[in-house]
Amino acid sequence: AGRVDRARDPAQGVRRLPTLSLQRGRWSAHSTHGWAPGTPAAVGLVRNYCPTGTGSRKGRRMAAVKGPGVVSEPGAVAVEPARRRVRVRVDDVWVADSDATLLLFEHGFTPRWYFPLADVRADLLHPNGHVTDTLGRGPAHWHDLVIPGGRTIADAAWSHPSPPPSCPPLDGYVSFEWNLMSAWFEEDDEIIVHPRDPYTRVDVLRSSRHVVVALNGTVLAESHRPLVLLETGAPTRYYLPAADVDSALLLPSESFTWCPYKGRATYRHVRLGNTVYRDLFWTYEEPLREVERIAGHLCPFNEFLDITVDGVLQARPVSKWAFGGPNAYTFRAGDDAWDPTAEVDWNGDDPGVHR
Repeated sequence: AGRVDRARDPAQGVRRLPTLSLQRGRWSAHSTHGWAPGTPAAVGLVRNYCPTGTGSRKGRRMAAVKGPGVVSEPGAVAVEPARRRVRVRVDDVWVADSDATLLLFEHGFTPRWYFPLADVRADLLHPNGHVTDTLGRGPAHWHDLVIPGGRTIADAAWSHPSPPPSCPPLDGYVSFEWNLMSAWFEEDDEIIVHPRDPYTRVDVLRSSRHVVVALNGTVLAESHRPLVLLETGAPTRYYLPAADVDSALLLPSESFTWCPYKGRATYRHVRLGNTVYRDLFWTYEEPLREVERIAGHLCPFNEFLDITVDGVLQARPVSKWAFGGPNAYTFRAGDDAWDPTAEVDWNGDDPGVHR
């Protein structure tokens, strides 16, 4: 019930899944009949997309990809089949429902889904004349979404009718503004924040290493039983039992953020004397099942605290969080570093700040 009609291949009686490949420096598309996960036809585009001077395409000039799903140059874009049913709901209306969704990777941004126009409620989309430029995907043409009953969501979706030659052929696809939708689903599992990157892995390891956390010479935490969390592309994080953190130096915070791999995080301020350093620890009280062992642990913000591991001071990571704090989305050269002593103008209540 509520599923959007899908285009089918009349010759084969099965759904068509577009598969993309790079030929002579340009993206081309063809359709795979009877596609199923794990078959040779299901090989994603990113696996066929080689850095300059490597692989069978040695010497061809193309935007580099360091590894599967990791697009390394500003403006570089790659896609691959999502290989799952993806649905989008606004209120009680399913606005997209597709087995042929593309997962798009772009330098500096989290992955996003693009839906074939045949699998969205195109009758609810109305071009509003708003056009913005993108570095790698060409002009984005924006659409309002008019929900039955009269509610209009401005700039709810965008399309790329004329992507540049260096970009995968996104014409015929549409993407939706994540935070303006009510819910997103992979099969029947609700997905939060953004599509999960299939090339991101999260490991939680028990450890007996000696971890000390300090700020301006004051020890905030010390533990011989940390949980080491390793997430692809992110700094190593040390989750410490609450009993190993000096709770007298912590204050509750109203801030919270969401992670598609771990769940909902709440924060703690640090108070030293008369100075409050905002949101320097976080915790997942009810983490997602895959990382459930971090429940009840506190994680120090490596970017703003001094952390020693077995007596070795760890370098503070230069990450997007060093510039955006807990609500970091992305950063560009020249951005100012985040100041944890400054007043903040968000606390997580506005869905627009969930990154």
